[in-house]
Amino acid sequence: MKNVRYIIQDEYEANKIAEALKTQLDINRFIDVEVTAVDLWNELIVQIPENNAALEETLGSFMAGYQDGVILE
Repeated sequence: MKNVRYIIQDEYEANKIAEALKTQLDINRFIDVEVTAVDLWNELIVQIPENNAALEETLGSFMAGYQDGVILE
């Protein structure tokens, strides 16, 4: 598993983006993904399985309009 941290743009709230992302992941039937909103820092931490290109593409597409940056851990 690896962690991806998305720094959310100031005009959006991390907890609302987290709920929308969880819905999107459910629709696409991705399992074993943990989404955590960190309201204090206005960021999302998404824990994903290693080497899942389709999941990473979906995350990247969804988060493109909401993020200021990405940190891979």
